[in-house]
Amino acid sequence: MIQKQKRSSIKLTDSRVLALRPGPSVLRVWDSIVSGFHARVTSAGTKSFCVTFQRADGKKVNVTIGDCGSWSTEGARERARELRKLHDDGRDARAHVQAERKVHDLTDLVDLWRLDYKQKLRVTTQASYESILKTVILPALGSRFVKDLNYEDVKTLHRKESRDHPTNANRAVAVLSRLLSIAEKEGWRPFRSNPCGQVEKPTLKPRQRILSASEYARLEAAMLAQIDARKLDGAVADWVRFLAMSGLRKSEALGLRWVDVDLDRNTMRFEEHKTSDQAGTKVLPLNSHLREILQRRSINKLSAYVWPGLGGKHPLVGLAKMWGRICDTGQKEGTNLVNLTPHDLRRTFMTTCTELGYPAAISTAPVFLWTPIWGQSPERCP
Repeated sequence: MIQKQKRSSIKLTDSRVLALRPGPSVLRVWDSIVSGFHARVTSAGTKSFCVTFQRADGKKVNVTIGDCGSWSTEGARERARELRKLHDDGRDARAHVQAERKVHDLTDLVDLWRLDYKQKLRVTTQASYESILKTVILPALGSRFVKDLNYEDVKTLHRKESRDHPTNANRAVAVLSRLLSIAEKEGWRPFRSNPCGQVEKPTLKPRQRILSASEYARLEAAMLAQIDARKLDGAVADWVRFLAMSGLRKSEALGLRWVDVDLDRNTMRFEEHKTSDQAGTKVLPLNSHLREILQRRSINKLSAYVWPGLGGKHPLVGLAKMWGRICDTGQKEGTNLVNLTPHDLRRTFMTTCTELGYPAAISTAPVFLWTPIWGQSPERCP
């Protein structure tokens, strides 16, 4: 009679698990302390802790505890003991783990946030959260269990995103911290276990870019060159001018609807805005140059939006690429438009108003920067 060879086992430790290397097939290294507990290494190099049970009918069942990067060996071993006790008590340990994981992965936490918390934020803040979730957090951590997320996970996420987008990295940690605070409130994590506060986020130096009159002239010249080359729509150029002479945020200008513009009363109003000390509707007066732009835009109203996108149901999109082309054109002509952003127009507006002692809400002060070149080619304005 041929005897089945006994499976070899060792006491698993963190160092031994770290030293495991992938082979041509799945490698399982069994623990000598807890029966069925083992480390599994796939041919792709993925390491995870598992525990295997044998049912009364002889069928073996494998349950994954978690990846080795998130669990310590001793912590995974203790979890294996808990699951083995469930199995010995006649309960289905795998079904128990699956039911537990269903409500604990980060994707489900995001769904909960969207259902119960998202609507409490401003529309623009909602969009900012969704962008961070879609591009940074969910691709990296979406399948992870909420209870398993630790300092190393958050630090790795921040470090990776900081390489190219340091501001975005800080925002990602802030959004993740908010989600994990919700998890604590819902009982998905222990109280005060949020690891995001432990991550050291560098203080980013605020931008100080203020445009001069000559830079405004270069920006206008670059836009006109793009229009002449049929690479830029005149509406986009008007949007840039509107930002420069209103001090509005990009989202405020893009979301402006004709129903919110009153040319008779010379005002524009905003239901959604970020003015922290002003609740409800914000009403701003129009200076003469803003009024001129709006009158020109009102001749052919194609949408409810002042600056509509294709189809007219939504505001313009793709402005980041258009702005990049404008700045690139300026660079080719030897002008200094490096690292210029649309928000720099708002900063320049506010700074100029402050320096000249004008109230920002009613000022036409920054117009003098643009006026010398504004009047040179009115026939080229759309």
